[in-house]
Amino acid sequence: MGRRAEVERLEAVWAAVEDDRRQLVFVGGEPGVGKTRLVAEAAAALREHGARVLWGACREDLDIPYRPFVAILEQALEQVPPEALQEIPPEAAAPLPRLTSAASRHWPGVAEPSSGDSESRPVLFDAVLRVLLVVAEQGPLVLVLEDLHWAPEPTLALLSHVAESTAGEQLLVLATRRTTAPDRTDAVTYALADLHRLDGVERIDLVGLATGEVAEYLLGQPGVSRASARAAAPVLRDQTGGNPFFLQEYWHDLATRGGLAAMRSWTAQAPRSVQDALERRLSAFAADHARVVELAAVAGDHIDPSVLVQACDLDAEVVLEGIDFAVRAGLLLAGTDDGRYRFAHALARQAVLDRMSSTGRAAAHARVAEALEHRLDEDDPGLVAQLAHHYVQARALGHGEKAVHYLVLAAEQAVRSIAHSEAAALYERAAQLHVAEGPPRVELLFAAAHCHMHAGDFTTARRLYADLGSGESPRTRLMAAIGHEDASARPGVNGQPSLVMLSEALAGAALDQHDPLYVRALASMGRASAFTGDTQRARTWGEEALARARADGDEELVAHALGRTLWQGMTPRLAPELLARAVELHEIGSRLGDDDHLGPAAFYRGVFAYIVGDEPAWTSAQRDLTELALSRGQPFFRYVAGCCRYAHRYSVGDYAAAERIVAWLEQFNQEFDGATEGSWGVQQFMLRRVTGGLAQVRPLVTGHEDLADHWLPGLLALYTELEMWAPTARLLAHLCDRIDDYRAGAQWGGVLAFMTEAAVKLDDAPTARMLRPLLADYADANLMTGQFVGVFGSADRRVAELDSVLGAPGADLRFERALAMDRRMGAVTHQAETLAAWSRHRARGTGTAGGPTAAALADEAGALARRIGHRGVLRDLDAVPAPDAVHPPLPNGLTEREVEVLRLVAEGLSNREIGERLFLSANTAANHVRSILSKTAAPNRTKAAIFATQHGLLRPGG
Repeated sequence: MGRRAEVERLEAVWAAVEDDRRQLVFVGGEPGVGKTRLVAEAAAALREHGARVLWGACREDLDIPYRPFVAILEQALEQVPPEALQEIPPEAAAPLPRLTSAASRHWPGVAEPSSGDSESRPVLFDAVLRVLLVVAEQGPLVLVLEDLHWAPEPTLALLSHVAESTAGEQLLVLATRRTTAPDRTDAVTYALADLHRLDGVERIDLVGLATGEVAEYLLGQPGVSRASARAAAPVLRDQTGGNPFFLQEYWHDLATRGGLAAMRSWTAQAPRSVQDALERRLSAFAADHARVVELAAVAGDHIDPSVLVQACDLDAEVVLEGIDFAVRAGLLLAGTDDGRYRFAHALARQAVLDRMSSTGRAAAHARVAEALEHRLDEDDPGLVAQLAHHYVQARALGHGEKAVHYLVLAAEQAVRSIAHSEAAALYERAAQLHVAEGPPRVELLFAAAHCHMHAGDFTTARRLYADLGSGESPRTRLMAAIGHEDASARPGVNGQPSLVMLSEALAGAALDQHDPLYVRALASMGRASAFTGDTQRARTWGEEALARARADGDEELVAHALGRTLWQGMTPRLAPELLARAVELHEIGSRLGDDDHLGPAAFYRGVFAYIVGDEPAWTSAQRDLTELALSRGQPFFRYVAGCCRYAHRYSVGDYAAAERIVAWLEQFNQEFDGATEGSWGVQQFMLRRVTGGLAQVRPLVTGHEDLADHWLPGLLALYTELEMWAPTARLLAHLCDRIDDYRAGAQWGGVLAFMTEAAVKLDDAPTARMLRPLLADYADANLMTGQFVGVFGSADRRVAELDSVLGAPGADLRFERALAMDRRMGAVTHQAETLAAWSRHRARGTGTAGGPTAAALADEAGALARRIGHRGVLRDLDAVPAPDAVHPPLPNGLTEREVEVLRLVAEGLSNREIGERLFLSANTAANHVRSILSKTAAPNRTKAAIFATQHGLLRPGG
């Protein structure tokens, strides 16, 4: 009713599917607006058209990972001919039993490996995809995913994988989701927005029925005339907002009172809500039938009649009569081929649950759980999750121990399915029940905190570890302190709280110094100290812990100590040693199959390989880190892998790709509670200054910013780029007075780079003299701020620029070494910057007699900059004089760049078009035009073009 436009859109979508183009349609709207009905009608029509329709839905409470795909997978395994499934090799299908025990019937005897590649997400996702592709080979395939607003991250990740891998298949995905609060979530919104980058992705948002459509609905009801329908439609449209489900329930209420004829007296008796309307309908049920409907509501969103018969103390005939009565009353819908039923709407089911007493609901949950337990298969994640849910709801009746048992079992299955957030929630729920039997509460909370760590929820992990740190057992407190430090170090949180926890817990535990737990704590204290800025103590404790771990001989203990010594500073002096340790950690992590070692090993291999200029090692580390991020589904690894990829694309001059990565990285600021906001800001700044995107922020910068509200080196870099020289000089002097405050942090490389840039632009010899020995420590190394937040290329270039300001000998040699490093790293961005800086130095006339000319260096820098779109270099080259170049003097004091601009003015280009042609901002182009008009005394652009013609400034043929 009233969905003609939407149906026409779906018909066009299906035409594309028949043309071998996969399509995704997200149907959104408020509860009851008709999302499920529209999708159900479409699916039924397509089934009649020969398509195979597979259906799955998400749940709000105690969901299992990938729930809708599990249901779809089970239907596929049931419906597809077994011989077709045999095309999938057993080793490729090995991960499927993690999702459903039904897979074992088709690939019997295949043992899933306990570790290795089978634990990776791509392998699991590819196994599901293979089954779906086999189904699609039998004919067009339709996947229906309901209630996607409740989808956890693993389900969304699998949906993305399917969408990205099926572009040329006859596949249609129809997904419903609520788009209104409180069901709308940012996580789902971002995930679906990301899918819209693919071809064949559409969105249909449903709204309420119009008054005419409400009248049309009423005309379809018994005994309703056209005149009465038209008269009643505006009232009902106002009462229901045109929501089809609400309209239906209000009509049911009216029908019991005599239909539209009763509307004169209906206002006073009208239900205050849909729940009231449903309550009135349910009150008409016989008591036994009402009990059956209540038990069905407790059983879940898909109801198996055999479970109701087994769980109910009524005769089987009475139970089946109750189901039939509910179907006739419009509360339940007849099931599909599997003989199951479902409620007409989630609101209808909730209304039934709301009318039950708490004790009645608990008793019903217990009966359903006991019925399900008779058919228990502990390898079936769906059944285990159902048992956990029902026993949790029945815990007040003495079922707490069983609730904990199944919660833990469900959590373990979630871990195997690489669904860490879901596992954490299950462990925490189990810990909250406080049962005498079963795993100790402390053990459950440690497991939950560990899963939160893998899910990237470091704030919750720290909270749980802090709670555990107040326990009675000294060893528990120490283990909690070690966990707290790990949850602080990954997002780069200050280590002081962890250091206090560790110190107090270690003193209270009074351990022998050879105890492995003592060694672990000492190593963690070392890293915590590093995150307070005390690198000397960090190295002392870290080295002692590593020596003790090596003496103990346990590889896991050695790996723990190695991982915590990797953060002792990002200086060239330590980089080769720490790179070797990262390689060793990778080797141990590979043998142990432990992601907690492999992740940091890959990341720090990348960090230290970049610093020492080992491009092959940097590339290898990037590859390993990206593969780990894809396979393990841990947000932290995804984030650091993204930062590493961003730095690489920035270095090679692929700014478009770098910009896409930075946009993607923004989501982690929310996931990590704002911990990445500063890093993201620096990444944005680095990109904007090379692409000419800083002009738009100039009106927002006054030069009198509150220093307490900003990271001062970054603010200095912004002033420098915007050529705000007075604020630049003030802030540079301020930083020089406080430079020791920055030496120990991960941002030190960036601090040196930004201060050097300011000193060089200001030609500030005293500051250059102060900075030079600090930068000299980084000779033959690359500069970085944070962990791939900003990469600056060879430090030798900065040393050479300072030498140029100071008039010191040896600058040319430094530039030469810097250029060699930049070329070795394949860093086109930094090659262009080094060549431009060297050109400026040669133009000073203070260099050695031999060597490249300023003009030659500028030409090479300009060629590279134009190739990659480095507008910052092109802008700076404009100001470089070329005393050694043989060119006739330009008239009226015009510069080479102004002549370039003038030629484009003569071609009739606008300021924006000139900027695009020369890689300048439109504002900079306008400044050049104003300067040209002033120097040539031309009143307008036409007169300036005439000046260019008269003085032979146009290109031949121009």
